[in-house]
Amino acid sequence: MAASKNVRSTVLLPESVHRQVQAVAAAHDVSSAWVIRQAVLQYLSTRAGQSELPLGTSRL
Repeated sequence: MAASKNVRSTVLLPESVHRQVQAVAAAHDVSSAWVIRQAVLQYLSTRAGQSELPLGTSRL
């Protein structure tokens, strides 16, 4: 089995969200990238097979 390839991605977060991510990461001794990666993986697993986003039209 081939190892999965990781790619770098850049996201812009509201300052308050960034602070929250940093606080969670610090509290659990992990990187903020790890926290964001886990959040994205969880989001995608709960949305599997669904084509519409539940986000509405508002943007952060």
